[in-house]
Amino acid sequence: MTPLLRMAALVVAALTVSASAFPQSSLTLASAAVGVNPDGSETIGTLPTGNLPMPAGSQTSIIVDFNDLASGQPVDPDQYIQLGLRIEIGPSSTTSGGFIGSLTGIPCDGTRSLKPDPFGGPSFLFRFPNGVTSVSLDAGDIGPSDSDVISVKAYSDDALETLIDIDIGSIAQGAPTGCVRLSVQATDVAFIKAVEITSEGVYVLSSNSPSGVSSYPNSIFVDNVTFAPAP
Repeated sequence: MTPLLRMAALVVAALTVSASAFPQSSLTLASAAVGVNPDGSETIGTLPTGNLPMPAGSQTSIIVDFNDLASGQPVDPDQYIQLGLRIEIGPSSTTSGGFIGSLTGIPCDGTRSLKPDPFGGPSFLFRFPNGVTSVSLDAGDIGPSDSDVISVKAYSDDALETLIDIDIGSIAQGAPTGCVRLSVQATDVAFIKAVEITSEGVYVLSSNSPSGVSSYPNSIFVDNVTFAPAP
């Protein structure tokens, strides 16, 4: 074998050994997956395949389902602050009060949820001190009762001056007990710092008589608050 051929053979052998040192699985890219939580909700996470670490900045959604509360238990504003959630009375409230754990069997996942105290009292204000990229939640009613138009407004500032997204859902009077899922998203330039949840509830006793109409603002439950922390 000539010196030139011998050198070429050594180069090929070196490249072969170098490539074999890395298993094929360690070279694959991360893939997105959807996981189903025990309460039936879906959480989109980024799961690595092979031996690659989690991509920088990837986040997993946090779910607060209030199942740790007892029925009628008052909720402290900072009860879930370690998860990145603070609970306050919303500025649209027309009455004072607070929030408590609901009765068993009424919430959206059949166990526990958060309700105003008094019921039909203050609106919900959820603050996210570290900022989040999205928020979704379930809102429910004790059906069949009044009709409810539920609004979720997302703000990018603590003063609630910059509205960046809104979602609206409804539950008809006479509908079976159930929940609607509402969600809001951050923008390309601003994270969500707070969301306010309000509802307009109307009960029509008689369609032929205006006096047969009663109003029940904020007469809803909130459950399964799901948010994605800002990277």
